[in-house]
Amino acid sequence: MNFAFKTINEFNDYFKTEKVCYEFFEQIRWNGSPVCPHCGNAKYYTVKARGKFTDIPSYRCADRTCGLPFTVRSKSIFEGSKVELKKWLQAVYEISTCKNGISSIELATRIGTSQKTAWFINHRLRGMLNETQSTLLTDVVSVDECSIGGKNKNKHADKKVPHSQGRSYKGKTAVFGARGITGEVRTKVIPNVEAATIVPIIEQWIEKGSIMVSDDWNAYRSLKQDYFHVVVNHSEGEYVTGCFSTNGIENFWSLFKRGVIGTHHSISPKHCQKYANEFADRYNKKDFTNIQRFGKLLEKCSIERETYKELTLSKPE
Repeated sequence: MNFAFKTINEFNDYFKTEKVCYEFFEQIRWNGSPVCPHCGNAKYYTVKARGKFTDIPSYRCADRTCGLPFTVRSKSIFEGSKVELKKWLQAVYEISTCKNGISSIELATRIGTSQKTAWFINHRLRGMLNETQSTLLTDVVSVDECSIGGKNKNKHADKKVPHSQGRSYKGKTAVFGARGITGEVRTKVIPNVEAATIVPIIEQWIEKGSIMVSDDWNAYRSLKQDYFHVVVNHSEGEYVTGCFSTNGIENFWSLFKRGVIGTHHSISPKHCQKYANEFADRYNKKDFTNIQRFGKLLEKCSIERETYKELTLSKPE
């Protein structure tokens, strides 16, 4: 689908009414031909909408065993929300086009909602960015871990974590990542950086027989049986071994951390995976235009929503 806007001003000029927003999302979700989201039936009746916007497209399933009313928001992440669809679409656009992400406070200002509502919208959309990795990374793959959380020396005395020097992850969230030769990045929040945790992820992500580049952390030592393991010995000041390095994945960690510190300032361990997914998705689509990223994220919005209660009470991912 070709979009008639390239800037936020053109976006606002295009989506002037709620009806236009509904018709636009119908093209994205159904290619203009409504399908009952409850049973999948393609036959329907057009009915008059209720509520504030009476001109929006509304339907009722023609299947006698179903017969339920629906709109394009039904069974999508927009369902059940009192926020206008135009504000949702603008939020999708803002998240897609902001290179370092956007905080809930800034998003609230731009779309005209409370910070609480903007936080909820932000997390619903981040939940759509969890890519299903159906293919293995091959050829040359660099792996590394990073920690998310403030430096111990910068914390108040009552919040300092004892014995957290060196590679300690006490009081921090550990994230494991891999970067393939094509530039694709994958991330996963992990409880610790031990071999028992890291090795199964590597076996799930990386094709055996590939060249795997890592630093000298001992958790990677057992992998030489299944991979051509190249070690870059950082502890001895070595950052390149031959033509191999971990610079690619470390570059992503740098972007991720700067985005967290500069945009969000701090993130909770419970939601760290969503933020990691967001930055990985943006990194993997760095060659896309803003409009292409907007369209890709909007296509995923047909998935059923995650409720506010599920977001706030869920366990860490």
